[in-house]
Amino acid sequence: MNVHILSDSEGTILLTDAEPIGLWEFKLPDSSCITGTGSFGELLLQETLGDQYSVWYNNYQVKRGDRLTIISHVPTYRLQFALQNSFNYYDTTGTISPMHERGYNFVFTPGYQERVSFKDRTYSSLEIHFTKEYLCEFADGFAHLAEWLQITERPALSRLCKVNQVATTGMMHCIQELLHSPYTGTPRKLQYDALVRELLILVLQETAARPLKKIIRFTTREVESMYDLKRYLVANVEKPLDLAVISEMYGITPRTLKRRFQTLFGAKLYNFLLDIRMKQAGMLLQETDTSIENIAVLTGYQSFANFSTAFKKYYGHPPKYFRSR
Repeated sequence: MNVHILSDSEGTILLTDAEPIGLWEFKLPDSSCITGTGSFGELLLQETLGDQYSVWYNNYQVKRGDRLTIISHVPTYRLQFALQNSFNYYDTTGTISPMHERGYNFVFTPGYQERVSFKDRTYSSLEIHFTKEYLCEFADGFAHLAEWLQITERPALSRLCKVNQVATTGMMHCIQELLHSPYTGTPRKLQYDALVRELLILVLQETAARPLKKIIRFTTREVESMYDLKRYLVANVEKPLDLAVISEMYGITPRTLKRRFQTLFGAKLYNFLLDIRMKQAGMLLQETDTSIENIAVLTGYQSFANFSTAFKKYYGHPPKYFRSR
């Protein structure tokens, strides 16, 4: 893990392979990690090695606003996703380039020095570092990848997409499976091999067919309001969604609320709510003895029939079968 990190507030951060303290819940099995602590907070960088790729899961728990400079001298092809909160990157001219939650891009760096600003909150990102040989296997099927690989022969920073993209639901499901794999050893490696390949194909398909061409231009206040809404939905999954009331809370129309949410997170508001409700229902069915009728209420459904129909459509099986399985 050839990386150095500097903090604007305290200079060089001492990196060790000690077990994380404040970020222990983010620790992945079968991964090597480095941690760093200071007045800024704590960071945890983890690397899981594969064949011609490595998966990096990066977490930062920031106590106060700071700016970190991350330095590496290794040429890298990085598929980079922002998983929690917005990462504000600074280029060599000092211009801010935000990557909002669920944002992603493919970046080639001949060695890089990134400056990233943080506020007092928790941040997470996922990066997959590929060898050029690995990516070349896909060049015949994706012309835009082949063209980009030719561009990267010059030793200069380059991005596959001119603007940061927004991850689809399929991409996010792949990432969640990577981060919550129940396996260790060889089974885990085989699952990672399959998921990394699937995620790469999803990215190449999306960036070839439906690339986002305009930068998402929201004010900091508008972005923060959507993060606040997302937290509200997760914390109140059992409550029916009253869009008129919620829109009034944020001082905008329901149409504007839905548009901003979908633009920022790449998912319709109702689809996002359905996703967290179904995941909550699946967890309750698998890990508790709570009755299915009560689970329907706990996940925001007043009608058991509506819950059962939605669950079967989402998982492919009715709730009773899901629990018995």
